[in-house]
Amino acid sequence: MNTKTMKPRKSSGRQQLTPTTPRPSTEMLRQWMFYEGGCEAIDGCWVEPDGHCPHGHPSWLLYLGMI
Repeated sequence: MNTKTMKPRKSSGRQQLTPTTPRPSTEMLRQWMFYEGGCEAIDGCWVEPDGHCPHGHPSWLLYLGMI
């Protein structure tokens, strides 16, 4: 999967937010998805892989449409 060319998925019903942290590497995304049980949201908060932080930001995995 080439995540460099992936575009953020349009959210349904949630405001589209802009990342405030650098995009994680493909290896980091893979590690979060398969080994960590959680991941960063696009603002740096730690969340469930399919979750949103208290500030409303989605996980990187959701933002990139990987899950």
